[in-house]
Amino acid sequence: MIKAIIFDCFGVLIGKGFDHTYRVAGGEPDRDRDFIEDALSKANLGQIKDDQFHSSIAEKLELTISEWRTFTENAEQINVELLHYILELKNNYKTAILSNANIGVLENRIGKKQLNKTFDEIVVSAEVGIVKPNPEIYLLLCKKLNVNPDECIYIDDRLSFVESAKTLGMLGHLYGNFHDCKTDIETDIETDIEKY
Repeated sequence: MIKAIIFDCFGVLIGKGFDHTYRVAGGEPDRDRDFIEDALSKANLGQIKDDQFHSSIAEKLELTISEWRTFTENAEQINVELLHYILELKNNYKTAILSNANIGVLENRIGKKQLNKTFDEIVVSAEVGIVKPNPEIYLLLCKKLNVNPDECIYIDDRLSFVESAKTLGMLGHLYGNFHDCKTDIETDIETDIEKY
C-alpha cells in the first residue's frame, strides 16, 4: 500500500536542473561536464559551502557572482503548481524531499515555513554525507518516514536516481512536467487502491 510520496528538489520542485541553469547563464554543460560534476559533488557532500560553490561557477563562466545569482534566480523558479498539489497529497500520504544539495539551500530557496507546511521529512545529501543514487540515502529517508521502500512513489528528473529508487522496490517516475507527474502519481494511487 502506498504510504509516502517523495520528490527530488532541483529539476522538480525548483527549476529544470543545473544543466539548464548553466546553459541559460552562457555555459556549455557537455563541454564543462567534469568541472560541473566535481563542483556539484563537493557541494552535495557539504565539502564546500554554498557560497564557494556559486563563486566557482561564476568564475568558470566569467561572470560576477551577482550576474550568476541573477541567472540562477531567473532559471530556478519554484514549481508553485506542484507544491500546491503536494499539499493536497499530504492529506492522505506522507510527503518528503530527497535532494542532493548543500546545507541550507532548500530553506533559502523555498523557505522554512513552506517546507514545514508541505513536507513531513526532508533529507539533504550534505547533511547526511550520502548522495543519490546511493541506495543508503533512500533507505535513510524511508526509516525517517517509518515506511518500507515498496510503500513509496519517487519522483526525480535524473533517470539514474529513479532507477536506484526502483531497485529498492519504490514506484519511480522521471519528472518532465507537472501534468505528466500528476498523472503518474494518480495512476499509481488508483492501481494501489484497486489492490485493496
